[in-house]
Amino acid sequence: MDDDRGAGAAALETQTTRRGLFGLAAGGLLALTGTGAGAASTADEETSGKVVFIYDDSWREDWDQTFPVHQEKDAPACCAAVTEYVDTSWGLLPEHLREMEESGWEIMSHTSAHDVVGNLYLTEPAEPEDDRLAVDGSFLTDHDGEPIVIGTDGGTVENVIAGGGEDDDGFFLDLEEPVGEAFAAEETFVRFTDERIRKEVVGSKEELEEMGVDVDYFVSPFGRSEGLVEELVGEHYAGFANREGDGLNGLANLDPYDLGRTSIDGRSSSRADIETFYDQVAAGDYLGIVVGHSQFEETTEERVRFAIQEARERDLEIVTLREALSAHGVGPDEVLGADDEESTEDANGDDGAESNGDNGDDEGEARTEEETVGSAIRENGPSIAAGTGLLATIGLVGRAAYRRLNGSDGPN
Repeated sequence: MDDDRGAGAAALETQTTRRGLFGLAAGGLLALTGTGAGAASTADEETSGKVVFIYDDSWREDWDQTFPVHQEKDAPACCAAVTEYVDTSWGLLPEHLREMEESGWEIMSHTSAHDVVGNLYLTEPAEPEDDRLAVDGSFLTDHDGEPIVIGTDGGTVENVIAGGGEDDDGFFLDLEEPVGEAFAAEETFVRFTDERIRKEVVGSKEELEEMGVDVDYFVSPFGRSEGLVEELVGEHYAGFANREGDGLNGLANLDPYDLGRTSIDGRSSSRADIETFYDQVAAGDYLGIVVGHSQFEETTEERVRFAIQEARERDLEIVTLREALSAHGVGPDEVLGADDEESTEDANGDDGAESNGDNGDDEGEARTEEETVGSAIRENGPSIAAGTGLLATIGLVGRAAYRRLNGSDGPN
C-alpha cells in the first residue's frame, strides 16, 4: 500500500462520535424500522419504490471493483468524491469521474479533505479559565494548530487546537489558550472557522466541476450536518444527501435537504438487513438511499452485486439521486432554479468577484424565486445529524435523549 493511501486510511478509521441521530442503518438494527407483516417481501407486487446507491470517498476501488459491477448490471450509482483524494495513487482520477458521469453515474461532493464540517458539542460546561473542552467526538483532535470557533448562535470566540484525546469521561479537546468565557454543555458548538468550512463545502464543489463533472448534491463526512454547513449546502447545492434519517425517504413528500441513508457495507449490514430494507422500500413507496465504501474489505464485488440484484428482485428502480428528485419535482432545476449560476454571477457583479465568504447576506439578496422555495423546504426540516457507513453499527437514536451516546464510526 502506498504511503499516502495508508495515511488516508488511518485518518479515516480513527474517528469516534457521540451525538445525535446516527442512522438506523445496519447491524440488525434495520429491522427496528418496521419488520413483521409490513416488511414482507414484495417481489411479486408492483411498486413505485426507487433506490439510489452512493459510494463514499472516491477511492480507486470505486473504479476497479464497484463501477464494473454496476456497469454489468446496467445500474447507475453516485460517487461522493473527496477532492484531495482524487488524482492520488490510491484515489480516483479525474478521468474516472468523467467516464463515470458519461456512463450514467452522478458525482457528488464529499468535501475537500474529509474533515468534519458539522458542529461538535460540549458535553460538560466550560469555565473561562478552561483550556480543555469535553466534546462529543474526536474529529478535531488531530488538527493541532488549526483555528476553531466555540460558542452558540448568539456569538462565538476563536481559539486554536492544541491536541486532544479520550479519557474515562469521554472525548476532550485541548486549546492553546483558555476559552475566555463560560459556555453551557450541549448547546455550545465547536467547529472549524467559517473560512475553512466554506473551503470544504463550497470549494470542493468548485474543484470537482473544474474537473469536468456536474455536482448538485453534498455528502457530509461522519454524518455531522448541523451549523454553517447547512447554510452553505442550502446556498450552493440542490440537496443534502445524508442529513438525517434511516434511508427510507417518502416519495410523497421528498425534501432534498433532509435525506437519509443506510449502509450496505459488509461490516455494517448483513444480507438479511439489506433484504429487510428493500422490503420496506417496496412496501412503502420510498426512495431508499444506500451507501457503500468500496475500500472496505467486506464490501466486495459480490456484496455490491447482491445489493443490486435484491433491489431488482423487488422491482425497485435504481436511479441517481438527481434523477429520483427531478422525477418528483424537487430536482436541481426546481430547487435552485435553472438559471442559478447566472443569478449568482449577477449577484457577484459584472467582474464575477465573489461575495464575502463570511457573510451570506449578499448571496441571500441574490436568491431567485426558485431558491426561495428551496429555502422554505429546508426550514421545514429538523436540525438533526445523521451518519452512515460504520456509524450505522450503533443504530438510529433520538438526538435529545442520546446526546451522550458513545459509538464508533468510520469513513462516511
